[in-house]
Amino acid sequence: MTLTRLTRKGVSALSDNPTTPPTEPPAQPPTSPPPTPEPPAPTPPAEGTGKAAEPDYRALYAEIRTKLTHAEQTAREHKAKASKLDEIEAANKTDAEKAAERATAAEAQLAALRRVAVDAEIRAAASGWADPTDAPRYLDDRDRYLSEDGTLDTAAIAADLAAVLTARPHLARVDGPRRPAPDPSQGQRQGGPSGVAEQIREAESRGDWATAISLKNRIVAEQARAAAPRTP
Repeated sequence: MTLTRLTRKGVSALSDNPTTPPTEPPAQPPTSPPPTPEPPAPTPPAEGTGKAAEPDYRALYAEIRTKLTHAEQTAREHKAKASKLDEIEAANKTDAEKAAERATAAEAQLAALRRVAVDAEIRAAASGWADPTDAPRYLDDRDRYLSEDGTLDTAAIAADLAAVLTARPHLARVDGPRRPAPDPSQGQRQGGPSGVAEQIREAESRGDWATAISLKNRIVAEQARAAAPRTP
């Protein structure tokens, strides 16, 4: 194959000839464009940073106030219902129940008054004691001095007080120096044991229990002093 050298004139002549198209380079097959990358996902704002992360304090306060108001209203309604139920229960009580309650209260009050009366009687009967207010402490079973109709057993009180003085002579009252022993040649004195016993019988026959108890206590006190050992 022989190559033909082209001169400028030859090239010019070829360009002036329209019948001969210029030589073009071979077409290359079209290539597909590269895929467009997807945009990255937006990053959420960090907690505690930025205005979007701050809580709405006004909204929270309003919500809490609403709940508190509702709770207070519910509590008032429940209290009103409970009060209404108490009123209904009190209204539905029968007359027998009300009478039983009144009787129980009256019985408790009567028991307290009886106890006060027994203590007063014990102190009155303890005239031979150094301190009569101590006497009720030595008589524990006070109920046995009361009968079913509420009468006081003064004789039992006097006997028990005398027994206490016999067991505890130091509780007796000391009125003065020891009396001398009676002279048998002079007979029995009115104030001696026989005379006091007669006075006790007369007081009991008159219903003067205070005098009778006082005389009995005096006898017991004298016996206790006589039995006590003498100091040199």
